Amino acid sequence: MKINSAAVAFATLAIAAAQHDHGSHSDMGTKEMDMNEMEMKEMAPTNATHESSTPPSHSSHASMDMSSMSSESLNETAIFIAHGADPLSFYEHDYETQGSNSKPGWMIMHAIGMSISFGLLLPIALALKASKHSLYGIVNLLFLANISTSTAFSTIYKKLTPDLYTHSAHGKLGWFTLFFISALSGYDSFRFLQRAWSWYKSGSARSLRSFKENVLEDSGSDDYKQAHGSDEWTHDHDAVPLYETAYEAEADSPASTDSRRSEMTLHDEQPEHLDNLDKLRSSYPVRKLTWKEWGLAAAHYTKVTLDRITFVLGFAGFTTGVVSYSGICHATYLNGCLAHLIKGGIFFGYGLLTFARYCGAYADIGWAWNLTPRRSLGSWKSRSVSAEFVECLVIFTYGCTNTFMERFGAKTGDPWTMKQVQHASIAVMFFFVGGIGLFLELASVKRLFGGYRPNQPNPNPFPALAIGITGFAMASHHQEYSFAISQHALFGNLLALFALCRCGTYFLMYLSPINSEAPTKPITELLASFFLTGGGIAFMFSIEQFTFAAYRRGFAHLMFLLNLVVSLTALCLFFTALTMFAKSWSAHKSRKEDAHKGLLFDAEDGDGVGEEGDGVGEEGEVEHAHAHAHAHAQRV
Repeated sequence: MKINSAAVAFATLAIAAAQHDHGSHSDMGTKEMDMNEMEMKEMAPTNATHESSTPPSHSSHASMDMSSMSSESLNETAIFIAHGADPLSFYEHDYETQGSNSKPGWMIMHAIGMSISFGLLLPIALALKASKHSLYGIVNLLFLANISTSTAFSTIYKKLTPDLYTHSAHGKLGWFTLFFISALSGYDSFRFLQRAWSWYKSGSARSLRSFKENVLEDSGSDDYKQAHGSDEWTHDHDAVPLYETAYEAEADSPASTDSRRSEMTLHDEQPEHLDNLDKLRSSYPVRKLTWKEWGLAAAHYTKVTLDRITFVLGFAGFTTGVVSYSGICHATYLNGCLAHLIKGGIFFGYGLLTFARYCGAYADIGWAWNLTPRRSLGSWKSRSVSAEFVECLVIFTYGCTNTFMERFGAKTGDPWTMKQVQHASIAVMFFFVGGIGLFLELASVKRLFGGYRPNQPNPNPFPALAIGITGFAMASHHQEYSFAISQHALFGNLLALFALCRCGTYFLMYLSPINSEAPTKPITELLASFFLTGGGIAFMFSIEQFTFAAYRRGFAHLMFLLNLVVSLTALCLFFTALTMFAKSWSAHKSRKEDAHKGLLFDAEDGDGVGEEGDGVGEEGEVEHAHAHAHAHAQRV
């Protein structure tokens, strides 16, 4: 009992001593923390008062572990030490600075005018030009007038506002784009105005019909077409991407539909009449072109390529304009901004292209999930690469270049950070996955592996695999702030959903192989285009300074970002659908006026549609293809 009493007394003294020591250490620690806080407050910049008290964003359960390790409010002191103070932006000068005497109305008119020019007028103008519609001259002139007026609004704004973003790329790019477009479209507008003035001075009858015949319609003034004496060269490359053919009655007839369905069932081989068409591909007689014709052809297709580049310039002008006005992407932020804007822009652009393919774009080369049309046999279109080849090439090129670009901005001798290793590993993955995808797209490899159908889409899941894995990786990418984690999870999940939908398309193709020359419009591709476009927009929104601005202004909520991304995605898809509608409508109108304008199929194609069976049978179809090849050779 005495021993037990002594042990209890000793334990009580030990506990009391430990509590005393702990209290003294905690008091000292508290004093040290108070001193550190006072020093940090003295070092903090004046904008430290903006420290956000925004509630935590609602991230997914998969990100809860990372969210618990991430901050739910901005550490303004750490941001200041890492990046320095942010300079005053045009937005802050116009809306958040009292007594600035700013005139933001000029910038608003500039932004609206440029958005209408490049988002609506330019695509419709190129669509009308491709289908040789008579309204092209008016829309093109309206586009040039609108872009010139919008540039004038920007010039007035700059005269009234101090230069708050030195060395901005937006102004230089904007002037280059203006002169570039003027050189491309100015000649067409000059000819249009010249014809209008000649018609006005001629004293002819002032009527809409006379104006249309003498001003709008100018079918004989194209130098390239005059050199060849036909529309074959001009409308062959610029053909309407929607499926316009004389076989529409055939496709709608019940007998034709039943006969085509009976030719191909699950796991069946390609119909025999299509195999015969493939055999005729290499036997089409094509006359060799002269040097003059080669030069004219090169000039013609160069002009077409430059017309398409204006879309890229417009998008680059829009993004640099947003960057300049909001005052982001300065100094240490530059590399991260470029990475997010370029990569997100690629996903965004290819999402719109995927939606255009769903609407029927590039059906003449088999990119609209259709067989290569008979109209394209005997031309370069029958030998064009597949859409999957282009996807793999872009992924492969990105992988080879970005593997060595991740260290841009790092000083010599700096160790690799975990974030750099993660980003470089994605690039290496793109390099190898894109490479195997390109290898499988080679025609010789397809023939050796068997089951190759040159006029039918062949499943290649590697582009979807690369994008899907990137989405999964980005959805679990660690960030310092919880809202940044939600941003990366959003665009990562959208990219993963795109991959899932693309694999669903291939599954549908396996169940029901494509046997139609018309675009099949798989519903999975419609969803895939939406997810990929939205993923690209969310990717561009995930730059650091956007996250900081959301915290400082109380918008760091995932629901707000999700609704914003979905709304912008739907708006962009609407404008794309409107452009495709304009092209299809103009093709129908041009076909009524002239059977040789704006068709994927020439007028004589309709002659091959027989009254009995509509040319569906093997014999009639092969004879029709051979006759069409002979007619094509004569025209060339």
